[in-house]
Amino acid sequence: MAGKHENLIFTELPRMVDLPSHFDPVPFWVSPDMGEEVNLGVAAVDVSKLVGQYLTDAHKHECAEVYMALSPNRGDMVFEITLDDETYTVESPCAIYVPPGVSHRFKTVKCEREGSYFYGLLLNMEKA
Repeated sequence: MAGKHENLIFTELPRMVDLPSHFDPVPFWVSPDMGEEVNLGVAAVDVSKLVGQYLTDAHKHECAEVYMALSPNRGDMVFEITLDDETYTVESPCAIYVPPGVSHRFKTVKCEREGSYFYGLLLNMEKA
């Protein structure tokens, strides 16, 4: 017999989603089809395989986004981040808030550990 909350457990992950200006389908770990109250998307990509590469073309969304690079040691990952016409070099651990309408793109400069993930949280998937 199935449990009454079985539909709240998701194991077929990630869900690959095509987004404009992204070179490849984006692996989403959380998406709005998981439930009525879920209107955000959480994507994560292993950047250890993308050193020296941009993750996307410059693009913007109508929704805010938060990006995170999480690591146990400062500097395990390094990114070149362009927001509108300004470029910054940031190292993990870090979080970047991108307001709606701000053009952005990210390049992986360094990644010390295989399986290092860069997370993107789209705060309103309907406007992505």
